Amino acid sequence: MRNLKYLVVPFLCKSSLLKLSTYNREESYTKVYSNQKQYKIEPQTIVFSGNSNTKLANEVAQCLGISLGKVILERFADGECNIQVLENVRGRNVFIIQSTCPPVNENLVELFLFISALRRASVKTITVIIPYYGYSRQDHKLAKTESIAAADIARILEQTGIDHLVSIDLHRGQLQGAFSTSVPVDNLSPYITLIHELNNHPLKLSPPNELTLVSPDFNGVSRVKKVQDELKIAFPNIKTKLAMIYKSKHPVSETEISLVGDVHGKNCLIIDDIVDSGSTLKNAAEILKREGAKQVMAYSTHPVFSGKAALNLGISNLSKIYVTDTIQVKELDKQILYDKLSVLSVAPLLAETIYRLQKRESLHELLGAHNF
Repeated sequence: MRNLKYLVVPFLCKSSLLKLSTYNREESYTKVYSNQKQYKIEPQTIVFSGNSNTKLANEVAQCLGISLGKVILERFADGECNIQVLENVRGRNVFIIQSTCPPVNENLVELFLFISALRRASVKTITVIIPYYGYSRQDHKLAKTESIAAADIARILEQTGIDHLVSIDLHRGQLQGAFSTSVPVDNLSPYITLIHELNNHPLKLSPPNELTLVSPDFNGVSRVKKVQDELKIAFPNIKTKLAMIYKSKHPVSETEISLVGDVHGKNCLIIDDIVDSGSTLKNAAEILKREGAKQVMAYSTHPVFSGKAALNLGISNLSKIYVTDTIQVKELDKQILYDKLSVLSVAPLLAETIYRLQKRESLHELLGAHNF
């Protein structure tokens, strides 16, 4: 693997009318993961955590060299949320870290009430950091009378009083358009964590320096292309190719599944954003192995791990599974998957994001290679 320390890469802008310029992707890696960088958080900035992923929030605070804001987050006997902010937040810029992961509705209500409590306490701005945006898969109608829950949640968040939303690897990027122009949305790229992991623990590829990136369905092709762009920048010595598992549904017959691309004798890395039941990754790995893939690995940003997901993945043909800690993985699931699972931390990425936002600096490099 090539050390990113000396990597400076030229790129083309999206518009052909713009001149060539130099895009230093290496800068985003070194700034996020440099142990020598000392963050200076302004006094008017304060970071709070909800109950959904306190471990991640504490790691973010540790990266920033601060303590999380003091707050009471408890439940009454009947399950109602009770929230009391114990800090002076008047006129301050507040960040709330809260994934809307299972139990989704409880975490959402807690977030809404948290925002409301802060707004009533006369804060200056509220930036909500939702590493995993629950309901994101319900972003369009499949039936005439069906709700579009992803957009509905966006509207409630906006009406509750947020000024800015930050998320990681939204299921579909167009969800940003569900918010009005008064609430900007930043969709951070999680693949910086994968690059960092592969720098420290290089893949054992056979044949060497060849990797086939696989989308488990048609909708994920653009996401796989983004990962390919990142890998090309970070590891130019690795030749990457793309493949896709195509599912076509017929009115009478069962779903027909076919593979687009050559994976025979190849190293395959399946790319997805959410691993829920684990069946998608498990089935994809079976298809790739059946088509002659030499080894099959997977990367999925959000480890929802519903039901028997860990068991499904544990008995699958996957030799390695990378996820991030946008959702805290249960200890039992870690034990079931044992050495198959690698959990990559997004805490440094979120810490850098908070630092840049409070300094009013650009998040340009943190949004991915496609966001020039």
